[in-house]
Amino acid sequence: MDEPLDDFDALHAAMPEELFRHLEEMCRALVGVKLFTCSRFDLAARTAERIYTSNEEAYPLTGLKEIVPNRWTDIVLDRREPFLAESIEELRDVFPDHEKIEALGLGAVINLPVHDRNRFLGTINLLHVNGHYTGRSLPPLRRVCRPAAIAFCSQISCAGHSQLSS
Repeated sequence: MDEPLDDFDALHAAMPEELFRHLEEMCRALVGVKLFTCSRFDLAARTAERIYTSNEEAYPLTGLKEIVPNRWTDIVLDRREPFLAESIEELRDVFPDHEKIEALGLGAVINLPVHDRNRFLGTINLLHVNGHYTGRSLPPLRRVCRPAAIAFCSQISCAGHSQLSS
């Protein structure tokens, strides 16, 4: 179980896609994952963009989406705290794609904010079947905070720009 966690440091020179794939493996080893995505946000422009997905068919990499303020944005974007929904019922009011999530047989979700110092970088998004994630799922995920920041910084410039690095 520790191999994906221990190997992350060796990937510091890897391409962003490899880092995100390894981050997915880490989360899978820690708490389990059926669908794993990562999103970055431009808080000033109030837009979001999926930058990694484990299921290109169901959740492809798409263009920018408008951030619509709700309970989720208050928790994750404003307070920078994890969002946990143990079942589909707990996310219907904040996820416009809840029907798609349910059609995939998913319902439990954890959205972890990723930041480097005080700079908000994005979220890692874990989905599983109803009831899979609980409050006990959050503490083990602390181990992915720094690797997640490294993965995000490999793709976006952490020097104050929010553009993709080449």
